[in-house]
Amino acid sequence: MILNRYEIFLKTAEIGNITKTAEILHYTQAGISHAIAALEKETGFSLLARSASGVTLTENGKRLLPYIQTLVNDQHGLSQAIYDINETVAGTLRIATFTSVSTQWLPTIIRKFQADYPLVEFDLLAGDYDEITERILSGRVDCGFLTAPVADPLIFHLLYKDPMNVLLPVGHPLTKHDVLTLPEIKKEPLVLPTKGSDNDIQAVLNSTRGKTNVRYVLNDDFSVISMVSHGFGITIMPELILRNLNYSLEIRPIDPPQYRAIGIASMPLNRVSVLTKTFIQYLTDPSKINFNEPCS
Repeated sequence: MILNRYEIFLKTAEIGNITKTAEILHYTQAGISHAIAALEKETGFSLLARSASGVTLTENGKRLLPYIQTLVNDQHGLSQAIYDINETVAGTLRIATFTSVSTQWLPTIIRKFQADYPLVEFDLLAGDYDEITERILSGRVDCGFLTAPVADPLIFHLLYKDPMNVLLPVGHPLTKHDVLTLPEIKKEPLVLPTKGSDNDIQAVLNSTRGKTNVRYVLNDDFSVISMVSHGFGITIMPELILRNLNYSLEIRPIDPPQYRAIGIASMPLNRVSVLTKTFIQYLTDPSKINFNEPCS
């Protein structure tokens, strides 16, 4: 995949680190720096501010960002329109995803899809639910993994009902119960992920009355799980993220059972490319992907 300087700039601005961007795009660090320098020379001003911790957008960079994003979206749309006219499933599919899908499903999905459609490449963007929604709506990605409900006018294809469970430290008094009720859970000190990543947990907690005792809020699921394993509280987590977990924890189901509905979301199908439609159809075909199986 040959990227132009605008695409490289967008990815660097998103990642915030030239070295990591080079790794993700399979470029040299010098190649990324050269592309950004060429774009800055073209514009006549700095777009990224460099520091020891990485790069951030300058004020001028922030002003140009939406225009560059529109330009890249239009270039992507043109390429996909050409493939569509030729009735070819090819090009770059841009997908937004969240942690448990990235770790448990995507390696298998990409491997199988590329085996059937070898002219397709993938551009993956990680984020929380709010970021994924915004990226689909803005055209930054073609589709994204989300949980129901999704914002209008997005359409949602259900792929998997993921059970929600309670995580407790080893030896916690509640581990004497085989299942836990929401009133029991809400009385305990809770460790939760930050807003935007906690939608499914909040939906479970809000399904019954009573005050919630939130002790800590952390910026990612694995930090939450680590805090629970060290005895700082309990949490609720979907089963998918608990596969192959290497923490010392106790896991209990919730009574009544609670689920998050994971699916693939996109703009209405009459507004997406043949490649995006093909990918969505592929995911929703049980003969292609079994979401109950572990990643292989």
